[in-house]
Amino acid sequence: MSPLIRQQIFSFFVMFFCGAGVAMFRQLFKSYQRDYWPRRSIFILQEILFWTFAALITSACLYYSDYGAVTVRGMIGFTLGAFLWYNIRKHIHNRN
Repeated sequence: MSPLIRQQIFSFFVMFFCGAGVAMFRQLFKSYQRDYWPRRSIFILQEILFWTFAALITSACLYYSDYGAVTVRGMIGFTLGAFLWYNIRKHIHNRN
């Protein structure tokens, strides 16, 4: 396997797990808000902080995988990771 293909597979999986990680943190964040019902002003502040954190994590993963380049394989990996996390979690939650 050539080094180029190895690098592309690596960047795909980095972004895949980044998407799954952001989706996991989003799900944990939503369950926290569902349990504790923060006031509207606190809710807005928490949303801003969460999306800032998600953007920092995503940009760090982008830099780690492709030195900050936004590629189609990176977008597909991120979207697929988030999508699979939500579907797997929903499937496990419905089974119990």
